Amino acid sequence: MAKRMGLVEPEVMSRRMMHPAEGSVFEIKGILEVVIDRNELPVIVREKPLPDDEIEAWVRPRQIQVVAATVGEDEHSVGLHEILDIKHGGIEKYGFLCHDLGTSVSIERILDAAVETGACVLLISTIVTHAHVHEQNMRGLHRLATERGLRDNLVLLAGGTQVTDELARECGMDAGFGRGTTGRDVASFLVRALRKPQAE
Repeated sequence: MAKRMGLVEPEVMSRRMMHPAEGSVFEIKGILEVVIDRNELPVIVREKPLPDDEIEAWVRPRQIQVVAATVGEDEHSVGLHEILDIKHGGIEKYGFLCHDLGTSVSIERILDAAVETGACVLLISTIVTHAHVHEQNMRGLHRLATERGLRDNLVLLAGGTQVTDELARECGMDAGFGRGTTGRDVASFLVRALRKPQAE
């Protein structure tokens, strides 16, 4: 297998048995005869998160409503709760008022909830699928918010293990957050996004 992957002089370093139905994990080493020009590697520059006290000082007096949900037919909720819940270091700890609609929520229901609560932030979690359902959900939320005349007053965020900021923005979101995102990352983005119009 290692030779078919293009490794020269491959060696098996270790083997670990997993569950009988899952097989084994092999650690291998070898030589990959490929030259990589470091100057051609993309460098991702990430904006540094704001300090916790700065986020909280700006958010808490403003009573900012956030509607969040896992969209479509997705039942995954752990990642979304880590971004929202105060006990996980989520955005609630800064004073954001979060309305978690749960899992398998339609984009229509999310927008209805935004109107009901007066939310200015919609945060959706979506799983990446081969059928590109995640892209359909993001594009659908942007389109429907625009059709209802709500888009200009909303910050739309999407998250999921395979969601990237670039993909989310291509689909009409204001930002996308993937694996490794923390509540502080999301809160920092929101503060910067929400205070921009006030500065103009």
